[in-house]
Amino acid sequence: MNTVKKLFIIIALLSILTSCKTKKVMEPDTPTNAAWLMKFQIDQGNYDAFQSLFYEDTGDQVSKEKFQNLKEITTAGTNFKNYELLTFENGEMFLIEFAPKQEDEEEYKIVDVKVVPEEMISFFKHK
Repeated sequence: MNTVKKLFIIIALLSILTSCKTKKVMEPDTPTNAAWLMKFQIDQGNYDAFQSLFYEDTGDQVSKEKFQNLKEITTAGTNFKNYELLTFENGEMFLIEFAPKQEDEEEYKIVDVKVVPEEMISFFKHK
């Protein structure tokens, strides 16, 4: 085997080894990642892993029946958007939509801000 072929094989093996070591497992460390993992667990039918994504005090509120209902609604194509809800002392609310943050960007950018209509405010309040 000539030197060029040996060098090519060594470089190929090194790139395979380094790419295997740098694989990142997705963690629920952002709202988008947590939502993606939630959908993944619904698609996989993994109720226990789905439950593990919820805040301790609210996880049991999602019954297996509701989980199955969610599974019937999901589709392969999914669009993820980031929102923040601002609630003011006077009861008014703003719903702010953010553009997806790219890896090379340092800041989030706002796409839109909406005043939540009075008839929808109860939708956002915890029971």
